[in-house]
Formats: sequence, C-alpha cells, structure tokens
Amino acid sequence: MSTSSTSAIVVLQKGAVGPEVIDLQYILQVRGFAPGAADGDFGPKTEAAVMRFQKSKNLLQDGIVGRQTWTAMGYAWPNSNPGQFLRQGDSDNAVRMLQQGLKSKNFDPGTIDGIFGPRTKAAVIRLQTAGIPVSNTQGVVGPLTWGSALGC
Repeated sequence: MSTSSTSAIVVLQKGAVGPEVIDLQYILQVRGFAPGAADGDFGPKTEAAVMRFQKSKNLLQDGIVGRQTWTAMGYAWPNSNPGQFLRQGDSDNAVRMLQQGLKSKNFDPGTIDGIFGPRTKAAVIRLQTAGIPVSNTQGVVGPLTWGSALGC
C-alpha cells in the first residue's frame, strides 16, 4: 500500500497489505469487530469484520474502507480528512501539526517545517515503539499515531 500525496484518502479493501491495514485491524478489534490478527494483511477475516462494522453504522456493506467508513470509526484527524496517512516524503500543514505534536511529547522531529523527512520518521517510530499498542506501523502515521502524537 502506498500513497504519494498527503491529500489522498487511503482506501483499503481485500488484498491490501501494509501498516495502514494494521491500523484498521487494530481499530476494528478495539471496536469489537474481531478481524483476526493485526498482521497487515486485508484478508477474508478483515473484510468480514469491516462489513460487520459497516452494517452496525448503517453504511453500504461492501467491505471497502473509504472516507465514510474511516469517518464512522470516529478517530480525530487534524485536518478533517479521515483515511489520510502520512509517511516520509509527504509535506503539508498536517505534517507540521504532527511535528509539533511529536515535539510536545519530547520526540524530537527536527525542524518544524512541514516536511516528513528522516528525522520526523525516526521520531514517529520512537513514539510508536513507546506508546502504540500495535508497534509494527513502520513510521507511517495513521489514526493510532495521530491519537498518540496529538492526544486525540
């Protein structure tokens, strides 16, 4: 799974793999929709859990996690863009907010410049290792990391 722009909504569906799926699986688990192991592989169990979650929220039960499903998950996002993930190479105001949050939690991201570079990634990984239940998020910032970095 890869995104090239911070403005892109990450849409997840069966066959997707990566840290975005780990966040999704953990969120489903916490919400009581057991997707199986948080292994980063969007397989049949994750798809079934997504569909059960969608049904509970009166959403289209297609097993695809897009804007509506991310929004229904109820996580606070800094730029009102549910389903956005940040990673090294991204740059915008959301990255600046992330850097400020990291710095306020004593995880030095380097210069607060809105550029997700190697120092910001290293700070994200330190934060994830220190306080996120699923630590295999590989420096990618999704709802679990936002919650830890910004206190959401």
